[in-house]
This record gives sequence, structure tokens and C-alpha cells, in this order.
Amino acid sequence: MPTDAGARCALQVARKRRLSVYPDRFGMEQDICDVTMWLVEKYGLSRVHVFVDRHYIHVGREMAGVTVMTSPRNPARLTEAAHEAFVALGYTIEDTRADIYGHQHCDGHHSRHEAIRAYARIESALLCWRSP
Repeated sequence: MPTDAGARCALQVARKRRLSVYPDRFGMEQDICDVTMWLVEKYGLSRVHVFVDRHYIHVGREMAGVTVMTSPRNPARLTEAAHEAFVALGYTIEDTRADIYGHQHCDGHHSRHEAIRAYARIESALLCWRSP
């Protein structure tokens, strides 16, 4: 999904490196970038960081929690929106209070085209998730 222009994001560089070694292994890099870009577009933010926590035993689409950090906006509302976006993408979010580690966050160096594509992807996932 990312283009060469999108490879400027450190998370996309990590994704490219992982795929070169483990092409069939699941990674959440693109989802983290897409949720980050969606928040920026939807809420008119200049900068936002989406922090994903995972338990060491997690594989695939499992995570312990998600936290959004930005200023001066209310991060609780943004964290809730990011939580819903990840659930809509098929993630299970459950904090069992076991040891966690923080996944690398998106640094936001993406093209306008990628931001629009991410916005459409997340909005579509949310629409499907909210539909009865």
C-alpha cells in the first residue's frame, strides 16, 4: 500500500525491512500509519502520535491498548476514536496487565495522496463495523 514517497516514514521503512525478510508475516505498521493519518485529517490536527501497546505474547491483530498524544486537543476523545478505528480494522484490544512493550509510532512523513487513501480506508472500515 505505501508508495516510495511514503517510505520516508520510519515505520514504513521498518515495514519494508520486515517484508524483505518475512514476506508472509503479519505486521501492523500500515494500520498504525493509516489510523494516524486518519486522525490528522478527521480532526484537523497538525501532528499526532498514536502509541500502540502490545503484550509480549500477542501475535497478529492483538494489542493491549492504544493512546493518542497531541496538543492542545483533548486526547481522550482522540484515543477513543483511534481505539474504534483499530477495532474496525479487526484488532482485539485487551489489557491483561501483563508486561507490555510499545510499538513504534508513525512519524507522519507521508504524501497527501497516502493521507487521503488512509482516510478513505479507515472511514470505510468504520462504516462497515458500525453497520448492523
